[in-house]
Amino acid sequence: MFASGSLSFSQETTKENDQAKLKEILEKTADYCERLKKMALHFVCHENIDEKIFTYKRVETVSADQFRSATPSSRVSLRLKKKKENLYVYDYQMIKKGGKKEEKRTLLKENKKEKHEENAELKIQRFKAKYLVYGPIGFLSSSWQNHFNYEIVGTEDIEGRKTIIISASPKKQREENYYSGKIWVAENDFSILKIEWDPKYIKGYEEEVSSAAGTLERTLNWVVYYEVEKNGVRFPSRQLIEEIYKTIEGNQHPKYTVSVVYDNYKFFIVEYEVKY
Repeated sequence: MFASGSLSFSQETTKENDQAKLKEILEKTADYCERLKKMALHFVCHENIDEKIFTYKRVETVSADQFRSATPSSRVSLRLKKKKENLYVYDYQMIKKGGKKEEKRTLLKENKKEKHEENAELKIQRFKAKYLVYGPIGFLSSSWQNHFNYEIVGTEDIEGRKTIIISASPKKQREENYYSGKIWVAENDFSILKIEWDPKYIKGYEEEVSSAAGTLERTLNWVVYYEVEKNGVRFPSRQLIEEIYKTIEGNQHPKYTVSVVYDNYKFFIVEYEVKY
């Protein structure tokens, strides 16, 4: 009696429930973003960075007898030549008062050598981001919600907390804030525990690169966790960036990775700004 492909009652109910839940999530997270924008912030923490850079050499993968019959892409492969690792510890400070935001870093340690370099630059080579505490605003503030399409795409437990995963994709291409990604929202209080950016929307990013072993597929994972809480504001606890190259045969080779752990937080101001 029902047309082929029509939704069952349970499917329709699930879809309606998801839409109602999504509406609630967007309203609550927009409220959070508005509060965050109005907060005066002054805090410091340690920024512990482990950066790895991988280089490869070209190697023949077939014998001389097989060379003519093999396709060009299968004749060569990549072998790890060198792995360079850099370890940094920064004292990171952020101050936000009124409409002005400022980040400062003091380099405390570089590759196990003690330092005290004030107003230091962030020395990692690639994929730098500023003001991570404001990461949710670009996706979920009330003004930016008009520019994205949202969907509930799953659930996951993070540190024992149940989260709902929503995707955000731009409605059209823009010069400003043309990002796409996933956001993990705590089910009990709608706080934001994790954001994963989609690399396809990062400026200058290319999904394929040329190499001595032929064309390689590039994947990039960029994730930030927000597991530190103070006065209703969530702060970054860790960040992971992984750039990986894949050959036509499916072999994966890490090219660049950065792991950052934020700890030893000290909060001086986390409160609403009051105008008299």
